[in-house]
Amino acid sequence: MRGTSNVRTVNQMLRAFKYAPVWIALFASCKKGDAVPAYLQLGAITVQTDPNLEGTNSASITDLWVFVNDKPAGVWEAGSRVPVLGSGAVEVKLIAGVRRNGFRDDRVQYPFYATWSGAVDLIELNTAIIAPTFSYFDNSIYWIEDFEGSGFKFSRSDDSDTTLNLVQGQDTVLGGTASGELFVTTDRPFVRMFTTDPFDIGALAFLELDYRSDHRLLIGVLYTPAGSTTTTDVPYLYLSPTLRTDGGMPWNKVYVDLSELMSVPGASNKRFYLQLDLNDGASSGRVYLDDLKLVHR
Repeated sequence: MRGTSNVRTVNQMLRAFKYAPVWIALFASCKKGDAVPAYLQLGAITVQTDPNLEGTNSASITDLWVFVNDKPAGVWEAGSRVPVLGSGAVEVKLIAGVRRNGFRDDRVQYPFYATWSGAVDLIELNTAIIAPTFSYFDNSIYWIEDFEGSGFKFSRSDDSDTTLNLVQGQDTVLGGTASGELFVTTDRPFVRMFTTDPFDIGALAFLELDYRSDHRLLIGVLYTPAGSTTTTDVPYLYLSPTLRTDGGMPWNKVYVDLSELMSVPGASNKRFYLQLDLNDGASSGRVYLDDLKLVHR
């Protein structure tokens, strides 16, 4: 079982060392032969979707793999200013990176966003601003729950004390007119909701979701192993509460990598579930959900 946590000092150091060779190489190359760099400013990032097929455009792209004329220019955090040797018209390509499972020190190229490319005119010592718009690969497959329909795509477990609620209102909805809510109390301290329909998934599967909460949320997977009639339950990932010390409870976007669990060879009846347990000493716990999207191929 895994859970999100605050980034420790050692992780910060490791991350710094991870990117240091890229930065050192870039800055060293900028001085070689007294060459003068131009700069790329990584501006606002968006994702374009077909709402009828791909759901909402909710995204949280944190890093970008940068290529100039197909040559790597490093891995940079969104919003960075990137030095580039050369001038004139160039082709810039960007690969979108996300925090896998919400971990700050596990940043990966998101396998469902296509590479962005665009022509840029570089001028020495000047800064060219680029604002990429990413899209999904055409061969992606989607399961979507945006809580805008007449019913849910989830069923409650037999041992649940309560169920998934539909809520409306400016304070509880991220987009559209409604969101989902998991709510537990001392009288009803446990709820688990699993996807009603099973999935037939190949090698890749990511669950995208937006949530806000004052309790941690467990994401797990259910499946039936080959040759068995018994369901296997794998608790996988705890998402940390978004509640702040000032009382605010912002929305958070996460990309949960379910690839390994959803592609167990020979397994059938594969589903994922959401589970909320009341914390010891608490009188209630709440998780709001919106824009759930299982993307796979």
